[in-house]
Amino acid sequence: MKAMVYGLNSALSRLFLFALVVAMPALVHAQSAADGQPVKALTTSSSGALLVLRDSGLFAIEGGKTTEIALPAADRGAQPTSLARGADASTYLAGPGLGVWRYDSVGERWQSLNDTLPDLGVTAIAAHATQPDTLYAYLGKDGMFRSRDGGAEWVKVDSGPREPVQAFLHSDMPGSMESGWLFAGTTRGVARSMDCFCFWGDAGDLRGTVSAISYDPAAPENVYAVVEGQLHHSADGGETWTDLAAPQPVTALAFSPAQGLVVGTEHGALLAHGDAGEWTPVDE
Repeated sequence: MKAMVYGLNSALSRLFLFALVVAMPALVHAQSAADGQPVKALTTSSSGALLVLRDSGLFAIEGGKTTEIALPAADRGAQPTSLARGADASTYLAGPGLGVWRYDSVGERWQSLNDTLPDLGVTAIAAHATQPDTLYAYLGKDGMFRSRDGGAEWVKVDSGPREPVQAFLHSDMPGSMESGWLFAGTTRGVARSMDCFCFWGDAGDLRGTVSAISYDPAAPENVYAVVEGQLHHSADGGETWTDLAAPQPVTALAFSPAQGLVVGTEHGALLAHGDAGEWTPVDE
C-alpha cells in the first residue's frame, strides 16, 4: 500500500512539475509585459483601447484588462518603434528593419505596406488627421515618403528636416495652405511644415533630441513633446513651450478619447493627465 501511495504521489508531483514548466513562460511573459519595461510607443485602437508597445510586445489595455497582440513576422533584427492611428482608427506599426504594417482588427492579422518603399529603414510614421488613406513615413537618408492610397504606393515628397526624425505626427491645426501640418521630433528639437512640404522650420526654441510627440485632436494647437525624458507643452502650435512636470521620465505619448493625454514612462508606468494637472495610473 505504501508503495502504491508513494507511486501515486510521485506521479502527481511529476504532473504538477510538468504543468508548472508549461505555464511558467506564459506567467513570466505576462509579468514582464508591464514590470519595469520602458514604454516605446502609444496609440489608441478603434474601440478606444490603449495600445502599448514594449520590448516584450504590443498590448491592448481596456477596462483594466490587458491583451497581447502578436507582432507581424519580421526578419531578425527588426525593431518595432512607432505606432500611429489613422483617421479611420486603423492601427499602423513601423520601425527599422520592419517597414510599415497595418493591423486588421477583424481578421486579427497584420498587412505589410512595404512593396513600394525603397527599404525597411522606417524610423517614424504618421497618419493624416482627416484623410484615412494618407500616410507619411520617414526613412532616414531616403527622406520623407507619402502614400495617398493606404500604403499601396509610396512616393518620396521631401528630404525632411535637416536633422534625423525620431517622432512624427500630422495635425489638422488651422493655418495651413493645404490640409494640415507636419510636426517632426528631431535630434535638434521640433520641426514644423505645412503638409504641402513648402518649408521645414523650427517650432519654437525647444532644443534636444525629441523622442515622442503628440497633440490634442480636439484642440490641435496643444502640442506635446518629450526631450530626454522631460515633457513639454505648447498651447500655440509650437511657437512657445513650457515644461510639464511628470512623476517619471516620459518615453511615449498618446491622446485617449476617454482619458485625454496618456504618457508611458521609462519605468514602464502608464499615466493619464487630469484637468487639474494630476497624474493617475492607467489600470493594466
